[in-house]
Amino acid sequence: MQHTLELSLRSSPEEAWAFLADTNTADAAAGLPAIAYRDEPQPDGTSRRFFSYRLKGLAVEGEEMPFTWEYPLRFRVERTYSRGPFTRNVHECVIEATATGCHAVHTFVLEPRGLLGRIFAWGFGRDVLPTMTAWFHEQDAADSSGSETPAASVGGTRSAVRPHRIEALRDQAHRVFDAPAIDDIARLIAESPDIDIERLRPIELARVLGHDLEEVLNSLLAMTQVGLTRLRWDVICPHCRGDKQNLDSLAGLGETAFCPSCNIDFDVDLDRAIEAVFVPHPSARAVEIAKYCLGGPGMTPHIRAQHLLAPGTQWTPTLKLPEGRYRLRFSGSPEFRWLSVEDRSPLVGESAPHHSAPSSLTVNNADVDGDDPVLPAATAASFALRNRSDRPVLAVLEETSWAKDALPAGRLVADQRFRELFANEMLAPGVRLAVESVTIMFTDLVGSTAMYGALGDAKAFNLVWTHFDVLRDVVAARRGALVKTIGDAIMAIFMDPRDALHAAADLHERLPPHLTEHGHDYPAALKVGMHTGPAIAVTLNERIDYFGTTVNLAARTEGQSEGDDIVITLVAASEAQALELLEARGWEPDAFDARVKGFEHPVPMMRFRKQG
Repeated sequence: MQHTLELSLRSSPEEAWAFLADTNTADAAAGLPAIAYRDEPQPDGTSRRFFSYRLKGLAVEGEEMPFTWEYPLRFRVERTYSRGPFTRNVHECVIEATATGCHAVHTFVLEPRGLLGRIFAWGFGRDVLPTMTAWFHEQDAADSSGSETPAASVGGTRSAVRPHRIEALRDQAHRVFDAPAIDDIARLIAESPDIDIERLRPIELARVLGHDLEEVLNSLLAMTQVGLTRLRWDVICPHCRGDKQNLDSLAGLGETAFCPSCNIDFDVDLDRAIEAVFVPHPSARAVEIAKYCLGGPGMTPHIRAQHLLAPGTQWTPTLKLPEGRYRLRFSGSPEFRWLSVEDRSPLVGESAPHHSAPSSLTVNNADVDGDDPVLPAATAASFALRNRSDRPVLAVLEETSWAKDALPAGRLVADQRFRELFANEMLAPGVRLAVESVTIMFTDLVGSTAMYGALGDAKAFNLVWTHFDVLRDVVAARRGALVKTIGDAIMAIFMDPRDALHAAADLHERLPPHLTEHGHDYPAALKVGMHTGPAIAVTLNERIDYFGTTVNLAARTEGQSEGDDIVITLVAASEAQALELLEARGWEPDAFDARVKGFEHPVPMMRFRKQG
């Protein structure tokens, strides 16, 4: 039995793809049952996905084939059933651009098992499709108006809500951090379907609610402190980007993890493999975490095309992609290819570019033949992929940038408010997690020995602690965190080197008046040095600390500071655009090479001094 759903939409194919291909949310909105999935890795490097659910009290079991899709034009999935009212079903969607938006055709083929299956197939067309149609049109209307609405506003289950407790905890959170975002997030927790709030992602919430990210993040931290939300650490597979572990504490992290869906082991790092999310606390609302369609394109928006090739078959996808570089990987093989999408529009006076034959790649048992494909941007184009191996091959074309709405754990761990509110969050002893890029800043007071001699121990010690206060405030205001104090010095961490530079300039500007306001007339001055690069995060002395060459060089850079200046390695200065940033704030640069302990060759650095 076949059902066809045709939609004339105002959204472009690219815009409509976001909801047409979000089969998980669409199925939830249409009232379909939640599904339990089980992935079984195979010796050939692929994985088989089995499912089970209950339909009107009947047990349903079967296997789901890997989705195939080509963004933003089409997707298809096939399921076979070993138990239940159906033997097979196929869902396919084809999207075409029109003068006013796009036209989409969903086709559902249901092969019933006996009379009961025919009744269920008929009911699908009568009950499910109208609700799904309404949800698609609602999403289209939201896109056309430029607003963002809850994804499952039609349908979707809502677990038991305790509104009075939510209100009481909301008021308590305001006493920790008073911000309007707390009211908006509490309202979402009280009113939204489960599927919308099972993972509260700070970056997405900031965009949807129209608040500053720092306000949203600090609001969620305050709500977590009072028990309205919980902080969770999700271990993310680098390929499918699904959450493979959901941990209540960083102490549960290991250095490696396994994804049964992709059949791969992967290294766990703080930048890409761990996402910080928040969930409603069960005492306020016990959200049911449910999956309705796990393998669809909407669950992996970074994957632009995917296809399972049987041995001896060929795939020639038609793609319409924006400019950029994409990775093409193959199950069962460590090899991959880069696919480049380039703007080939002719310049003024040039003739139209020559269109060469599509690129061709061949997957063999031991390797992959063929050059990296190059396709034109903003137009439908294709390349050929052949499977000449003895195994099925799942070909995946993906973006490699980190998901835009994901908050990396490294970003949160480097937040001062987090370190203050969640001081007990630590890695397990012996676990070392990589951080891809971080800026380390060291500061120290100039001539502290002479200062102690001039002021005496008590006054000098009081000045040091007063200066720590302004350092802590400035670092936190610039989205960094104070890792530790070392005598009169501090070590601070920033995920963005530009924040570190602004913080350094702020420190020099704010320290003298702050000391004067607190009764210190001694002419204290700061030495500041910094470097950017990879590091290792560990637990030391009951706090998260950082080690590695980047930390060592940052410390050596501070040693080159003479006071009332900012010294930064040339590598970090280039990455942070230091010349433009600090010159705009009135600092003059001076380049030099420094010989520092532990480094064989001179290290290029830049010293900045305030003009005048």
